[in-house]
Amino acid sequence: MLLEGKVALVTGSAGGIGLGIARRFAREGAKIVICDMDGDRLPEAAGAVEEDGGEVLAVQTDVSDDADVERLFNQAIDRFGTLDVLVNNAMMNVGLGERGPFLQMRTEGWDRFMAANLGMLFYCSQRAAKIMAKKRNGSIINISTNGAVRPHRNSIAYDAMKGAIDSFTRATAVDLAPWGVRVNSIQPGLIATRPFLAQPEEVQARRATVVPIGRAGTPADVAWAATFLASDDASYMTGISILVDGGLITQGRAPQAELGNVADPDTLTDF
Repeated sequence: MLLEGKVALVTGSAGGIGLGIARRFAREGAKIVICDMDGDRLPEAAGAVEEDGGEVLAVQTDVSDDADVERLFNQAIDRFGTLDVLVNNAMMNVGLGERGPFLQMRTEGWDRFMAANLGMLFYCSQRAAKIMAKKRNGSIINISTNGAVRPHRNSIAYDAMKGAIDSFTRATAVDLAPWGVRVNSIQPGLIATRPFLAQPEEVQARRATVVPIGRAGTPADVAWAATFLASDDASYMTGISILVDGGLITQGRAPQAELGNVADPDTLTDF
């Protein structure tokens, strides 16, 4: 029961990594606030957290909207009285070409993608830090990616945003250390969440072969790292990033199957 008596808020937790973390936290004794834009999936997610022994509050929230974040935190405090752990897991795709060859990226897509994803990081972290600083204790965990260290092809905005998350982690760790608030990040590698599982089985198998450990990770793999960083066992750790990637970074440059396809300059003419 590493988190007994703690209250944790996990964004983007209707499924995938966020739900995996919320469920693990519940099994470790924490009270849980889950939130997601997908309100249809929240009841099932809340039921899963309750099955793991957690008292849970589920709030449909757009964490890229400052006013909605304020409403979320007000409900969390009204229900549980305090906050000990924040996991910034949510990420928003704006659907305006934020992925793809750099020469074809749209300015509007870049602007909205960065504003939404870095905005939610700031809004949630500052509100959580103000609560934690008053009691001189707390843990903020930001979910990044190993793409912040070694880029994926055709993912400029995504990898740049995740790199910014790691820089934000280090900067806020320094600023908040005098108040006893620790800030760390996790860099997952290839994790079997909905986008991965939606691919044909042969594609999943081919992508998994590039991982030295020989398989895709699971939300539970990431959740264990988050549990450690949230617990008092990590009380002397702040400003660091933990890789949970099965050794992808260790092997250096990834095989082509993991990096993505190279754009052919002879066919890429519409920029």
